[in-house]
Amino acid sequence: MATSPPQDKKIPKVLQQVDNKELRSTGFWLNQVFLVLSTIFGVYLAAQSGLEQAIKFDTYSKMEDNYYLRTSLYDELLDNQRKIQAYAEILAKSPPTSELEFNKPTLDKYVWHTMQYSPTTLETPSAILSAARRFYSQSEFYIERALKCKVSARHASEKLGKLATDLEQNTLPYLKRSAQALKQELADNDVQIGSLKELEHE
Repeated sequence: MATSPPQDKKIPKVLQQVDNKELRSTGFWLNQVFLVLSTIFGVYLAAQSGLEQAIKFDTYSKMEDNYYLRTSLYDELLDNQRKIQAYAEILAKSPPTSELEFNKPTLDKYVWHTMQYSPTTLETPSAILSAARRFYSQSEFYIERALKCKVSARHASEKLGKLATDLEQNTLPYLKRSAQALKQELADNDVQIGSLKELEHE
């Protein structure tokens, strides 16, 4: 009975059919190395570009949020400044306590209180935040002192008048300029206010 030739005798025949010249070529291996490196480099560049775009979007988005925050704070402080100024004029006349109670201003603090939950609040210049805090606390202090007759109405009027004037002449203009500076910086980077919000909702 005939027996089939061993498998190891077939291998040399198979190997004879393979052209090993290309595998032995230095150019072939260099080409493979460059192909792998170029692939890795391409993936790296794509990831780097995507990361840069994500960082830019996050940065500009925070700037836009802070622009809205500063603008809203400006409007709220302006309203409250006018209320304090008007109340100071009433106090200057030393009216009876009943009239002081009736005209006691209610300061709006929606934006001021909401700011404590905003991640961009501390990106607002500290001088603005400190001035707003002092305005609120000192205004309420002198109003309450006047109502409880702890200080004279005229003295409270002078203190409130100074607070209102300082806010009007210093803090509010500074706050407005800072908001406009943010808007201009965004515009310089081809970002229009409101455009990033539209992208987020697409």
